[in-house]
Amino acid sequence: MSDTKAARPHKSTWQPAKSFWITAAIWLLILIICIATGGLGVWIVLFALFAILTALYTLVSGRRSWLGLPNRKAGGTAVGAGVAALVLGSVVMSATMPATEPVAEVAATTTATTTATATKTPSPSAKSALYTKCTTAAESKKESGTALTCTLGDDGTLVWLTESRSKEMVAERAVVTAKEEAAKAAAKKVEDDKAAAVAAEATKVAAVNAAAQQAASDDAARVAAQQAAQKAPAPPVQAPPAAVYYANCAAVRAAGVAPIYRGQPGYSSTLDRDGDGIACEK
Repeated sequence: MSDTKAARPHKSTWQPAKSFWITAAIWLLILIICIATGGLGVWIVLFALFAILTALYTLVSGRRSWLGLPNRKAGGTAVGAGVAALVLGSVVMSATMPATEPVAEVAATTTATTTATATKTPSPSAKSALYTKCTTAAESKKESGTALTCTLGDDGTLVWLTESRSKEMVAERAVVTAKEEAAKAAAKKVEDDKAAAVAAEATKVAAVNAAAQQAASDDAARVAAQQAAQKAPAPPVQAPPAAVYYANCAAVRAAGVAPIYRGQPGYSSTLDRDGDGIACEK
């Protein structure tokens, strides 16, 4: 008897597998999303269908499912609970879904609203001159109490605009024109500055070249003068005058040079008896 009991297999205790926790986490996430979007009934229906399928697996095969149902009896009980949850989810869905109006009533309400709106909204005048072409710029007229002005549009066509819009366009165009003129003036100034800088640089270069040419010309003239001086014949050497001698004062007077002062040709101390530096003074 004790051997028979020992031979009977011992039933193992069910422990949730990894797939159980993954599935449970997925359903919990779906539940949070459904609660946030107001779809709790949808979640109950989906979960009930999932539980019924899992219980049917245990009921048919007799094997333990991922939900831990140990036998067919537990599977049958789970199938019944799933059907009850399915009914509960359908009730919750019916209670939370917004009521829908019949299509005919919706169409009638839409038609009535459209008709009332059309009645309240005045239709535009088919004869309005606004935004139509005109012929004379700055021409003005009034239409239904609104002042219109013939204005040149951006496409170069004259059209009728309201007076305020016409003034706005003219002011905008004036601003654009002023900006364009300022940009042109700035560009011209830049070009003029560049031209002036180029001219100043050219003048400076021309002055440097002229100075260099003048220096070269002066050097050439100096060299030519030196070469000419070297080639010119030497001036004749004049012989010193011959010494003049007078034997006596009579000869001096006869030569017409009396009296003779010291240092002049022909002066001699023998002719200057009193030694005053004047010979043949008497």
